[in-house]
Amino acid sequence: MTAGLGACLLLLLVFAGVAHASRELVQNPLLGNGQNGQPLHWKAEGFKMETEVTRFGWSVDTKGIGVLEIDSPGGNDARWVQTVPVSPDTWYRVTGWIRTENVGATQMGVHLSVMGTFHNSRDLRGTLGWQPVGFWVKTDGLTTKLQIACRLGGYSSLNTGKGWCTGISVVAAGTPAPDRFVYGNTADPQASSGAFGVQAIAVLVVVGIALLIWRYVLPPSTHIPE
Repeated sequence: MTAGLGACLLLLLVFAGVAHASRELVQNPLLGNGQNGQPLHWKAEGFKMETEVTRFGWSVDTKGIGVLEIDSPGGNDARWVQTVPVSPDTWYRVTGWIRTENVGATQMGVHLSVMGTFHNSRDLRGTLGWQPVGFWVKTDGLTTKLQIACRLGGYSSLNTGKGWCTGISVVAAGTPAPDRFVYGNTADPQASSGAFGVQAIAVLVVVGIALLIWRYVLPPSTHIPE
C-alpha cells in the first residue's frame, strides 16, 4: 500500500466517524504512545505465553504511527487486547488495519475480535499487505465494556505466522444497513446487490473528497505504515 492510498483509506475511517458524530472509544488507536517499550492501554495475551511460541512487538515509525506485532513460530491463539467502555443495547462499528506474513492457511488468521464472543472481522492468511477490516457488534442490555483484540489464531484454532495491526477503532455508529458485515457474517446476497451501485458511487465521491483534503489540508504524516 502506498502512503497516499493509505492516507485516503484512513480518511474514510475518519469521515465515517465524523458522519456518525461518534466518540472514539479506543485509547491510543494509532499506537503512537507508549512507555517502557510497551504501547499504552494495550496488553499482550495468549493461550500460550512462552516466548518460543509467540513474541509480541510494538514499534512506531518516523511519522508517529505505531504498529502491534504478533509473531507466532509455534501454533497459538495470541492477541493484543484493550477493554473499551460501551453502552448497553447499542450498535458499534469495530475497524482497523491488518497485514500478514506466512500465516497458516488452515486455521484462523489475523483478525479483529471481541474477546469472549464469536464476533470478529474477516481473517487474513498467507502474506498480505495492509488491508482494512471491520465488523458491527450490538451490545446486550447489560454490557458496559468490550474487550477488543488484534488476534492471530482463535479459540481451538491455533495458528502460526506474523501479523500486524494499527488504526484500531470502536465507535457507536447507528444501525448497520442490511448488506453490512455483521457478527462476522454477510447479509443476504440479494439484498446486497440492490444497493451495490449506489454504494459504489458514494465510495467514489468520498475517495475524491479524501484525495483533495489529503493533498491540500492534512500533513503527509497521515498514513498507514508501509
